[in-house]
Parts: sequence; structure tokens; C-alpha cells
Amino acid sequence: MGNNKRNRIHKLSYKPSVKNTPITPDEAVLNLIYRSNADLSKQRLVNFYLYFPTKENAEVAAIELIDLEFTIDCIDSSKKNEWLCLATKEIVPNYKNLTTIRKILERIVRKLNGVYDGWETGFDADEVSGLPNVE
Repeated sequence: MGNNKRNRIHKLSYKPSVKNTPITPDEAVLNLIYRSNADLSKQRLVNFYLYFPTKENAEVAAIELIDLEFTIDCIDSSKKNEWLCLATKEIVPNYKNLTTIRKILERIVRKLNGVYDGWETGFDADEVSGLPNVE
């Protein structure tokens, strides 16, 4: 896809926040992605991180998330008494989708004494430019 057309898609699918405006964690990550010129209209796998105090709580969350069509992997965290419930779903990572999912995940962790710790997604090297090097 030509660069002009790609930039037009970005502008249609996401508009960065105006300076000095409070932003959500999702907006902060989307701003970084937007500046990298990645195609925000493309579906991609997104990982969501939920932590729970017990294996049982993580398993209850996993059942709810599977019903919502997430792929789940519950892992004993390196921290004592903490279970990671890694929820993965293929979505278009736009503000509307991420906000909707955040509300669902925050409801689940609140009910099960857990913590929602955000999301991440990957990009092909030829798809982005300008991302900071974090080696």
C-alpha cells in the first residue's frame, strides 16, 4: 500500500490526543503506535495482562474470557501468590475496541481481586518507523 494511502488510513482510524489533554493508558500506547506509522486499521493479535492472587481466581477469569472468545494461558507468576492470566484476541487495536475491552477486563479483575496491567501488540519491522530502540 502506498505511504500516502496508509497515512490517510491512520488519520481516519485514530486521531492522537491534543497536548496538555489528560490521556488514558490506551491512548498513550496508541499515540506511540500512531507516530510509528503502523497501520492501525489492520487486525492483529493483542495480549492483555491480568493478574490474580490465586490459581482459582485466574481459572474463573479464564472461563469468562474464553466465553468472550479470548485465548487464555494462566501461568504461575514469578511473584509469590500471583497468577498471570494472559488473554489474547485478534482485533483492530483502535481506541473504541481497546476501551470496550478494558471495561470488560477491569470488571472481571475487580470481581476476582485481580489487577489489569494493560496490553501489547506486535508489528512487522517493515511496517513501522520511528519507534524507540528499547534494547
